[in-house]
Amino acid sequence: MLIFKGMTGDDLDEVMELEKASFSTPWTRGMYRLELEKREGCYLTARWKGELAAYGGMLLILDEAHVMTLAVREDLRRRGLGARLLLELMRNTEEMGARFFTLEVRRSNRAAIELYGRFGFQIMGERKHYYLDNLENALIMWTEDITSAEYRRLLDDMWRRYGDVGS
Repeated sequence: MLIFKGMTGDDLDEVMELEKASFSTPWTRGMYRLELEKREGCYLTARWKGELAAYGGMLLILDEAHVMTLAVREDLRRRGLGARLLLELMRNTEEMGARFFTLEVRRSNRAAIELYGRFGFQIMGERKHYYLDNLENALIMWTEDITSAEYRRLLDDMWRRYGDVGS
């Protein structure tokens, strides 16, 4: 069973392992500690059979929730865990007051772009040379107002599709 909970300092050993395996420019433990102290932050872990399967985080700025990070263990990818985690993050930040969601994603990260596209994120711009490891551009993606009837239907569809993943 997939279990979601707020990320704490106790999770950081496992988070750092998955971070280093998932990203070419991983965050540091110190960066995570700072993020976890922010009251406008929402960082979650997803555990499968007691082991860290995924984690993600959003930062709320006014009514905009910025996806800061999202990673799924490689052996568990393409099974809906990322989508399920994104749903949990969106629900939590909506309860905090989010009406819009935004993020930057590597132009080459087709799997992530596809995932976010299913959630109604649209490409709204590009940041040149955003990623310092290889100067790759980042796509800027946004959702429409999540309180709109159209977006609520999309979220309801996503809950029907991914709400039972890992149950």
